[in-house]
Amino acid sequence: MRQHHNKKNHLKSPFTYSILPHRARSRQIKLKGRVFIMPRKTTFKRRPNNSGTVVKLSGKRRKPYCAKISSEERDIVTGKKKQVTIGTFETELEALNALSLYHLTVNKQINDKEANELSPDIFNKVKEKHDNKVPTFKEIFDILNKEEFSLLSSSAQTGYNSWIKHFKQIYDRKITNISLQDLQFVFDNDKCGKGTKDHMKILCTKVFKYAVIHQYISRDEDYTEFITCGKNQESTKHYAFSMNEIKRIRDDNSDIGKIILIYIFSGLRANELLNINRKDIHIDETCNDDGIERKVSYFVTGSKTDTGKNRIVPIHNFIKPYVEELLLCKGKRLVDRTYSSLKYSFFEPYIKEMKMKHTMHDTRVTFTTLCQLNNVDVFCRKRILGHKMKDITFDTYTDTIINRLYVEINKIKA
Repeated sequence: MRQHHNKKNHLKSPFTYSILPHRARSRQIKLKGRVFIMPRKTTFKRRPNNSGTVVKLSGKRRKPYCAKISSEERDIVTGKKKQVTIGTFETELEALNALSLYHLTVNKQINDKEANELSPDIFNKVKEKHDNKVPTFKEIFDILNKEEFSLLSSSAQTGYNSWIKHFKQIYDRKITNISLQDLQFVFDNDKCGKGTKDHMKILCTKVFKYAVIHQYISRDEDYTEFITCGKNQESTKHYAFSMNEIKRIRDDNSDIGKIILIYIFSGLRANELLNINRKDIHIDETCNDDGIERKVSYFVTGSKTDTGKNRIVPIHNFIKPYVEELLLCKGKRLVDRTYSSLKYSFFEPYIKEMKMKHTMHDTRVTFTTLCQLNNVDVFCRKRILGHKMKDITFDTYTDTIINRLYVEINKIKA
């Protein structure tokens, strides 16, 4: 009990209200003419939202103070975020320090080494709880597959689901435990071509970008830009079919040869022709959208990009008989199969038999080359290929005129 007898003594007393701790509050009690100053219990400022809490557990315990943090998971009934226990501690101060250390570590304000030096015991508990929340490489891919890749075209989705299979050896590794050496080992020991490895790198970049955004790793821990995809440059080069090769394919007169010619003279991507529906093939339709009435033939197809989807692809007069024979006739539709089937069972054996060296994409390269050689209008060429013009006038204000596309594509001499 602290007391003073008069105003003068009160002002000189070391126990006056003015020098009490900042957060302590006092009350005055008069008893038998004397004034007593009673300090109240020290109070603490409320912690910010989502910064965790410390609670004292009931009963006699060696470590009664429990530090908890909020998780992203919510209670089904109340809708409130569930709390996850970091650990129990002997004093309230230790529990508060554990919360502070947890947030400093998770938010990368201090590194693991610095946190361990501050308090090894608390750091080990914090790290254990944090590591339990970190997703694996495959878990992040599954999230992206659901939230982002599912919105892409079917061919793009197929691609991502194919490329992820090359990372099986790091499927179950926490994203925080995957080093550049681990990633490079996957790329160096995979026997796929450089084209596939380039796509694998794109997938890898998306996975690590997600980890950075959600603060599982820092920007400095995203090593994907340093991954090398090998020195096999030969697989990335594409060569147009020569005029002599086109003539040999035409003279061969086989079904697969005719399909290759359809690709060459239309510029379609492989899957665009494979997935085309009969109702989207228009033969000898009357059109006068440029003021002149013509009989035109065209596909309505497209994939991959917004510019490429649902676009008009005129059918060159040279390949129109092949389209009618192989795409419109029931029972003889060679392209009713998967890309892998077309590539490995038909295209590659045929090219090998003809003693040529080409990939499926070379047909599209050949179309671009033929357009250049025959002075096909640049706007029409990009519209047919599904490429963006990078010019607001062309991309926004210029409508596609079917007659014009048909006239331009038939400038190509077969």
